[in-house]
Order: sequence, then C-alpha cells, then structure tokens
Amino acid sequence: MDHFRTQYEKCYDQEEYYWGLEPASFLQGLLDMTGKDPKDLKVLDMGCGEGKDAVYMAEKGCQVSAFDITGSGIRKTKLLAANRGVDINAFVADINDLHVEDKFDIIYSTGTIQYLFDDKIEPFFHQLKSMVHEGGYVYLNVFVDKPFLPLPPDWDKEEKMWKTGQLFTYFADWEICDMKEVIFECNSSGIKHYHCMDTVIAKYRV
Repeated sequence: MDHFRTQYEKCYDQEEYYWGLEPASFLQGLLDMTGKDPKDLKVLDMGCGEGKDAVYMAEKGCQVSAFDITGSGIRKTKLLAANRGVDINAFVADINDLHVEDKFDIIYSTGTIQYLFDDKIEPFFHQLKSMVHEGGYVYLNVFVDKPFLPLPPDWDKEEKMWKTGQLFTYFADWEICDMKEVIFECNSSGIKHYHCMDTVIAKYRV
C-alpha cells in the first residue's frame, strides 16, 4: 500500500460500497437551509469517497461536482450516478492541490480536511472564500483528538487529528449557522470504535 496516499484506494476497489449507500442524515437539512430550489444549487463535494452523498444531492436536482484522491472512489461515484440516472462532474484530485475557479452555492466536505498538510491549511481556508457565492454555504467537519479515545483502526497514515474548536477559528468572519462537537460510534472497519468530530455550517457574507 505504500504507493497509495490513502488505504481507501484499496477499500473502495471492491464491489461493495465501503461506507454503504445511505446518504448522510443531515444532507436534506443542509439543502433546505439554503431556501432555494435544489435545481438552482451548484454543489462541490470535496473528498466524496464512493459518491453516496454527491449522488443524493444530484438526485435532488443539484448541479454537483465531486472529487476524491482515490481513482477507485471516483469510478464508483460515476457508476452510482449512472445507475441512479444522474449526471455528476466527478474527478480525481487532492485537497492539498485544490485549484477551483468556479463558484458554488454549497461546498461540502466530511472526513476529508484532516488530510490537509500543515502548510496547506491556511491557504485552503483563504481559498474557500473565492469558491463560494455570496450567501453560499460551507459544511465541513474534522476529527478531533481526545486522549480518552484511541485512534480508529482504519486511521490513515496522512490523517491528522485537529484540536477542539480549531476548525471554528477559520470562520470568525462568516455567519455561523451551526457548530458543534460530538462523539459517536462507528463500525466502518468492522471493529466498533469512536470518533470525536467538530462540525461547522457557515454562510458567506461579504
């Protein structure tokens, strides 16, 4: 696996969907929060994995672009979209080398920004402002270090835990719609374990 940046390249390279096919439970609420018809929403899913959330938003009518560092994940994203009869602009990209000239109404990323290299964190959050429309929304979450929680069994070698509240500091000049920290159970590796996660939903105001 040393030639892969992430172990998920292998995890996704099988018929079954590693994360399943159920979209995240909060996605519909995020779409509703915009107050717009989904057909008028342009969405970017950063680190889409195998595409279950991106495809869900496309099924709702959104214009969806989605990227992941794994070629196997993008292949399955395209396959799922085709099977569901929707179009998605899905492509392979690394969040550390992100160059997006388009603007979006929703920028969405879950379980991905902990792959940012230390020297890429500040530029990433600076770039977000140029990627979202005025009045657009950003949904981000990140795994948080807690000394009483061991590392998950499927933790990647390039992932880095963040500190409680660190994510929120990058949205000091945004309108915060929701921010929270939760500890939850996960069975993604087949072994029960726990994560602590900080989540922010923020609206961009000039």
